[in-house]
Amino acid sequence: MERIEFEVNDDTAKKWRYTNPEIKQRIEKEVDELLKIILEKEEDTLWPLLKKVRLEAEQKGFSDEILEQILNEG
Repeated sequence: MERIEFEVNDDTAKKWRYTNPEIKQRIEKEVDELLKIILEKEEDTLWPLLKKVRLEAEQKGFSDEILEQILNEG
């Protein structure tokens, strides 16, 4: 597996540093899958795709609050 780097908000980086390693691993896998999808799409179709993914996640009960809880665990 190859490593890549992203610049993120300071608060996000701090939360990431203190996140449980098991949760980090799960998030890394999900981000990898998301990046694969994003990089295969044309730029003009990216935002509609992300909106669709967010809507599907919300319909399944996922919310910003749940994401915040996941990031604050550890």
